[in-house]
Amino acid sequence: MPKLNDATSGMQGMIKSAQTMFAAAPMTGAQSTHFWQAQEQFLEKFEDFSTAWFKRRHDGTRAALEASRQLADGAMQNPQAAMGILTDWQAHSMERLAEDAKDCTEMLTHCAGAFVTNEVEAIEETVETAKRAVKSAKSEPV
Repeated sequence: MPKLNDATSGMQGMIKSAQTMFAAAPMTGAQSTHFWQAQEQFLEKFEDFSTAWFKRRHDGTRAALEASRQLADGAMQNPQAAMGILTDWQAHSMERLAEDAKDCTEMLTHCAGAFVTNEVEAIEETVETAKRAVKSAKSEPV
């Protein structure tokens, strides 16, 4: 059977741990807030990117359907016309791929910037919170 002193010292240890955790809570607030702000910015950019990407895929599918129709409607009997149709379709496909690459680069650049900005702001706010906590701990009660 555990002794009363063991139970009391165990409870005191738990209370002390909880006090330490709660004392540090203001320090983690800025980190948590900026983490979720960055997540929100990432999601907005991912959504913008994916919306544009899907639109280009739809455009590409429509262009392929139209090229297929033109080829089926008689262009296959005219090799020069068929080559023109396929060349035009390919050129627009390459434009869409280039647009994908550009948008992806912009999205990743924005996300990296959001990450760095939020991290720097969180660190600055954490430092300020720590300074205030130290200052109030050193102040004399009135």
